[in-house]
Amino acid sequence: MHTTGGDMPSQGTALAALTAVMPPHDGADEQVDWDAIRRAWGVGFPSDYIAFMSTYGAGGIDDALSVVTPEASTQPAADLGGMAAETANMRHMWESEGGPGGVDAGPDSVVAWGVSCGADILGWLTVDHDPNKWPVVVWERHGSPHWKIYNCGMAEFLRRLFTKDFDECPLSDASLWGEPSPHFVHWREERRRWESGVDPYSGEPDPYFGMKFD
Repeated sequence: MHTTGGDMPSQGTALAALTAVMPPHDGADEQVDWDAIRRAWGVGFPSDYIAFMSTYGAGGIDDALSVVTPEASTQPAADLGGMAAETANMRHMWESEGGPGGVDAGPDSVVAWGVSCGADILGWLTVDHDPNKWPVVVWERHGSPHWKIYNCGMAEFLRRLFTKDFDECPLSDASLWGEPSPHFVHWREERRRWESGVDPYSGEPDPYFGMKFD
């Protein structure tokens, strides 16, 4: 089994360390019905992810990585891009090419929480009964092997991505690798900026705003 990292830090410590690197913006609470989500998925979720949703919400980081919206359904929505759709994609990869080496589990043991601009899927390996002990698992499109397991939670994974605290970049795209000031934008704010003709990440006018394409 390909794993990296030592013991996990506490979930609260991990989120505090992440906010020091990537400040959240005001009013980003996702207002998640965690009871409904637990019923739908049949599991609880890590406390750092729950805290991430109340601190940041779902959204994008520098247009290079999306933290997906938790959904109270395991059936992918029509507009795709949420937890159900990316989990379905991740499980399909496991079914079609096999899962991480050395893991005695099936495709249903992964749940996705993010996707990168390099088409990597980021999730958890949910084999432990305690969600706070779930390691991050990445299906890295251009990685060899494709599957890698990181012994940390999602908040710690993001912090270590930004601070180059892995042996190598864990994603196919290195846009966020060693990024000293990553910029998070909540999906509602991202949509509002696009609809007002501004690139959500650069703040520059969108040159294609208002154009119609055949």
